[in-house]
Amino acid sequence: MARDEMKPSDPAFTKAIGYLAYSSQARTIAYVSAAASAVVVIGLLGLLWLFVDYMVWRGHIPTFAELAYADKQKVLNRWNVASRETRSIWLTRGGFSLAEQQQIISLPGRQLKSHHKERLWEELVEDILVYRLGSDAFIQVFEPTPDVPSGYVMRRDDHGLISLVVRSDMRRLPTVVPWLASWNYWAWNQGVQDVTLFPRYLAGLALATVILGLAGLILVVVNREAAARAATEASSRLRRAVYHQTFRLGTLAVRALGPTEAVTLLTRHCESLHDALYTWLSSLTREAILIALLVLFAFWIDPLLSLAFVLVVVVVYAVAMQLLARFRRQTKVATNIAVERLTIIRESLMLMRLVKCYLMEPFNQSRIERQLARYAQAQRLRHRSEGVVMPMLVLVAGGCLLALFYVGALMVLYGGLPLAGAVTLATTCLCLYRPLDRYLEGWRLLKRGKESAQQIFAFLERKGDVGQVVGAEFLQPMTEQLEFDSVNLREPGSGRMLLDEVTFTISKGQRIGLIGSDELEKHALVYLIPRLLDPSGGEIRIDTHNVRWVTLDSLRAQIGFVMLHNLVFHDTVRNNIGCGDPSFALPQIIEAAKMARAHQFIQKLPQGYETPLGELGHTLSLSEQYRIALARAILRDPALLIIEEPEVELDEESKQLIDDSLSRLLPDRTTIFLPHRISTLKLCDKLYVLNKGRIVAAGTHKDLLSGNKLYRHLHYLEFNAMDER
Repeated sequence: MARDEMKPSDPAFTKAIGYLAYSSQARTIAYVSAAASAVVVIGLLGLLWLFVDYMVWRGHIPTFAELAYADKQKVLNRWNVASRETRSIWLTRGGFSLAEQQQIISLPGRQLKSHHKERLWEELVEDILVYRLGSDAFIQVFEPTPDVPSGYVMRRDDHGLISLVVRSDMRRLPTVVPWLASWNYWAWNQGVQDVTLFPRYLAGLALATVILGLAGLILVVVNREAAARAATEASSRLRRAVYHQTFRLGTLAVRALGPTEAVTLLTRHCESLHDALYTWLSSLTREAILIALLVLFAFWIDPLLSLAFVLVVVVVYAVAMQLLARFRRQTKVATNIAVERLTIIRESLMLMRLVKCYLMEPFNQSRIERQLARYAQAQRLRHRSEGVVMPMLVLVAGGCLLALFYVGALMVLYGGLPLAGAVTLATTCLCLYRPLDRYLEGWRLLKRGKESAQQIFAFLERKGDVGQVVGAEFLQPMTEQLEFDSVNLREPGSGRMLLDEVTFTISKGQRIGLIGSDELEKHALVYLIPRLLDPSGGEIRIDTHNVRWVTLDSLRAQIGFVMLHNLVFHDTVRNNIGCGDPSFALPQIIEAAKMARAHQFIQKLPQGYETPLGELGHTLSLSEQYRIALARAILRDPALLIIEEPEVELDEESKQLIDDSLSRLLPDRTTIFLPHRISTLKLCDKLYVLNKGRIVAAGTHKDLLSGNKLYRHLHYLEFNAMDER
């Protein structure tokens, strides 16, 4: 099958295949080794033909009497179509006297006597050997004998491949075997008379089989290795592209689990696409080529019998699809009935109190018995459908195959097909099952890969909402205020209004808190400040500078984030605090950890600051994770802090440590809290109450508690069971 014919029509998967070009050498090796391994299988089938032929004929060149009926007719037909001059040459070489020549030269082949036919056959064998293999083959097969008129007799020895050369001359495409025999002199056996333990021809066939088998195994290993290398390189580049695209798309930052789509793409979809690309380069390519070669080889052996086999496969497949469709419908109906009956039976069991109170036991019992009978009937129908379809398919397929075997046996008996060819043809047809099965399984994997490719490239082609304008200016540290001016924000995808005409100002050094029942609205507001996403309307300004017109690096360098869903990640403590930035030396990291009151427990970890954390590393308590995140923010000395407090209650010691750390960190630093402790509410200079995307109230904790019903309600919902967190 040509590569263009196998090329998938799906545009996304075609793009994914284009990524294989990044490892072009491995891709080429995979394609070549796949084709070569398929050719090796055909070579092994050819060796099987030679093995079976050698076992049947044992290297002997048959006499005319031993020829199959069809071959005898071909020999006699050569006599019939030969000119008078050609007949005269054959008769002279065969040692016929002039009288005999005059007597038989005009006779048709069927009227020749048996000894005439034998001598005619020997002359034809001489012509075949000299023409196909040269005089050396003639010398090996014919022995000079002055006692016979022709002066030589044909040896009844083991001549190896020469025997097949002679017989194949009567067959279709006779040049293949003579071509092999012409340069493989070891296959001639040099006229071995007795059966030996290691005939050269047989030993050579065995050695060739071993070599081809090893070559096939090596090619399969090379194909899989090259396919794995090319597919891994392509999937790694796609994963890298998804990673970079994730950070270009601000819309993923709206929800706390916003990057979930990217995580799914990076893991499940990229892995599915990797498997599809690997399957494309390995089993799909190899099996497609192998199926095509096996079909061509089968048609080369016998076109009519192969065509009959293909028609049988088509008929069996069509019958199977019809039977399966019918029995699937019956099974579906039976299953639905069974489910309905079980539902009614379950309902009857749930009516226990009603049945007892109204003395309905006999009625309910008969009701259950009816449903059980109907359920049993539906199950019998379902199992009957499942049990009948396979035997029927086996019966149809078995009958067709029996007819094929019968026709094949007739062809062997009457010489239309040699036994070795029949065995090889049957083996070839059987060999089609495994590659067909693998090919269909590969297409199932490919289908999942196409779906994943569509998801991945749709994500990669999505335009980012956040970008840095050309000529953006560098933002100096905040000296005056952070201002929200009529800011609107709709959630991408759903269109839900998260923020509606939000306007407020935070002065430098001020501590404010965001209060509201919807965590998504609060997260959306703080994500706007570092431009993880941009507002749908309005402006956000720092010291009169619109954040859209400043560089992203200078903006984000001023902001320290402590958010609950990103407290620690899988890496060392040092990298968790320093974020892998080589500009932060270990002493600086230790000093930040001390300010966050994390240094003490870090020293107790198995490897100190080199201890791995996260899902695959050392487990920390929530308080310890929180202090690691505080140390990360402290290290950067940000002008603006955004801190989300833990929602769960902390123990007293943890609260004291966190309060001590905040007392060192907060003075003269602008801070936005997403608070969950009463002490933090009291610590804030001002609280803003968000409700349905709007700021509905603002003031101190004391003022809001006495003057705002919504704030009192939210306060009661969160703190009714405790006085302090």
